[in-house]
Amino acid sequence: MTGITCLEDCFLPLSRRVPPTTRFYRVIGRDGGGKIMAFLTKYRALAQGTGQCIQDGIPNPTEPEIQRFFTGVGAQFTLTPALIARHMTVWLGQLRPVQRQALSSVMDGCLTRLKGQGANENILRNVYIKFMCWFRSPFGQALRGMGQDAPPKILFEGKIGKYEILFLHLLCTAGCDVIYADPCSEDAYRKVDPEGGMSQLIAGEIRTPMPAAPPSAPPRPASVKGDRPSKPAPRTDPPKPQTPAPWAGLESEVELNSWAGDKPLWEAALLSYDARQTGGEARMRTVFSVCLGVDERAAYRSQLFQLKRTLEQGAAKWLLAEQKLPAPTAAETEGFRAVSKDLPRPALIRALCQKLTPACGRVQQLLAQCALEQVLSRSPIEDPVRFYNRAVRLACWLCRYVTQLFEGYRTAYQPVLIYYGPITEGEISLLWALAHTGCDILYFSPDRAAGSVFAAHFLPHHWRETLLPESLEVEPFPQREERLRASTTAYNASRELDTLLYSDTGLFRDRQFTRSQPVTLKTTYDEVGQLWKEEAQYRPSFQARDGVVYVPNLFAKVSGVDKGDLNLYWSHIREMITDSTYLITALPFLQKENRLRPAQTAPYLRDNRLDPKALKGASFYRYTHLPDDKQDYILEKIQALIDYDMILDGGSNLPAVMLAVLMDLDKELLRLLQNFDFTREIPKLLIVDVQETLFTLEECILLAFLNQVGFDIAVFSPTGYRNLEPHLRPDSFEIHTVGSFHFDLTVPDLRRKSSGDWFSRLFGTGR
Repeated sequence: MTGITCLEDCFLPLSRRVPPTTRFYRVIGRDGGGKIMAFLTKYRALAQGTGQCIQDGIPNPTEPEIQRFFTGVGAQFTLTPALIARHMTVWLGQLRPVQRQALSSVMDGCLTRLKGQGANENILRNVYIKFMCWFRSPFGQALRGMGQDAPPKILFEGKIGKYEILFLHLLCTAGCDVIYADPCSEDAYRKVDPEGGMSQLIAGEIRTPMPAAPPSAPPRPASVKGDRPSKPAPRTDPPKPQTPAPWAGLESEVELNSWAGDKPLWEAALLSYDARQTGGEARMRTVFSVCLGVDERAAYRSQLFQLKRTLEQGAAKWLLAEQKLPAPTAAETEGFRAVSKDLPRPALIRALCQKLTPACGRVQQLLAQCALEQVLSRSPIEDPVRFYNRAVRLACWLCRYVTQLFEGYRTAYQPVLIYYGPITEGEISLLWALAHTGCDILYFSPDRAAGSVFAAHFLPHHWRETLLPESLEVEPFPQREERLRASTTAYNASRELDTLLYSDTGLFRDRQFTRSQPVTLKTTYDEVGQLWKEEAQYRPSFQARDGVVYVPNLFAKVSGVDKGDLNLYWSHIREMITDSTYLITALPFLQKENRLRPAQTAPYLRDNRLDPKALKGASFYRYTHLPDDKQDYILEKIQALIDYDMILDGGSNLPAVMLAVLMDLDKELLRLLQNFDFTREIPKLLIVDVQETLFTLEECILLAFLNQVGFDIAVFSPTGYRNLEPHLRPDSFEIHTVGSFHFDLTVPDLRRKSSGDWFSRLFGTGR
């Protein structure tokens, strides 16, 4: 046994450690005196409160988690330290800057180490995405505690893999105490770290699986001599864990969605039990559908009404939930409240599951108990009181709805629950449990924003999501058919032709897309001129995917005069001016008179998040005349700019300053933005700066915003002076230094075109 006493360092604040750093210990085996077991018990309790406990591996990120990451930071990127720092700001905005900086540094070091070991770019990118998803979940709570004198605690027990070892080392380097414990062997660890340099070994002489802890007797209350001992409070004994639960192993008894193939799930929900048997063993097959948004309001609402009427006329039991679910009654909670909240979490979960006895068949009861255990075992809630209250609420709901849906169930048809409208995390947990109990779940929300609640949910995303193109506010569930509009044969033929021509063909309909994501290109000086007039769809890195256009745009500063030839210089700039170019030739170009003040916009921000609905009702809001989708697009891009770390030295009220600037866009710029068809000609901002004046913070904010909406931006600075640099991050734009520097110039009339530029040569314009 070596070094066991040093484990106690983990319980000291950093200021009292020698050296004052975080610790990464690998604890292999245990000692005969029980010191290691006692340490792990104490450390585990701290990790459950301030960090994270992991057993037998960290789950790989799910597809929705990865997609959410791509949506947040963009799908196209090349890993650099600057980009990693930018992604940390966007993806982990809840962390303090010093915490994000620490993670950026160690992430870069980890990727550099892997690259040195022969990992290619694809492997590095996959590792990066995996780690970034792990940062957000399940390690978000631990990361928020980094940098304190008492570091957050991470405990990893059991089987471990290569990337989990690297991730634990990364967390320790960034500011967490980490314990990796394996009762038998460190062979898996040594495959990754043969020299053992990433952690310190604590070796016990006993190398066998840890024995199950015996049930502890209730503590005897202390008494003072002469006093009558107090009567212990009544309590519920924990269930004895030595035998498997009756519902153990039933997780796979219900098959969700896959049996339905490509059929819309709200149609599959109408099929009988027999019609769902697709070969092989007969089993319970259900659907779990999440439908977000609408295609056309009247048709959507009529389809909902027809679904309701079909269910009313059919043989299946069904329920419609369109209001916030009623809280459990006192009678419903009575049986569950008899379970002591002081039980260890596994015992508490098992006791609540045993109390779940809905008035239905034995099979559904066991499936409901199994589903409840799965949900509660995955819950990320650490606070024991909050966990207990949420668990009791879910158990009551599950008992209520399983009883209503399955009472008298005879397997001919699966019961159906339609849930319509806004939803919370707890209600999604109920739908998930009901789907795994054997109920068809059909969720509808005309407001696509409800998808964010599903995307962030901690349970495995076993539902199938259907995303319709439009988003509407939630109205009451339809009680009658809506007024319908019929399509002519020619209209339908036109739509079919659109589908053939503009779906994955490389051809695009006018204004086919309403959303874009900039991909700012790193180019040479010559490429700025070559690409400037190219349409977006012909530029490198262009793509259109999932309703979003990735627009390759330019953001370049040209310092100096190429070849020192001013005539050629002005001629080159004239050639770059198009009908969709906003030209600026004098600084400052944003006037301060009558400008919105940050104090006016600050009330419309909360935790640096816009309140779009309130903002559209503000007295200073000037964009009501724009189409709704364009208004939403502008507000989304303002929020993206707030989230991104493009602006330097903006001060503590930078988001309010940004909003004040961007709520007052120039009319010509606004028209260029409205007219921007993301697949075609890109609007442009061209600035010629011959002065010694620096760009203001507000002007840099405007440039950064136009970059985010996809504008091409070129700044010509014949003097070579700094102008953008004080307020824009260096990696936000490219600087091309060419030729020689020229001073005291006068900008000629750049919109005047002249054949061969003979006028300039004759009169020396611009010198």
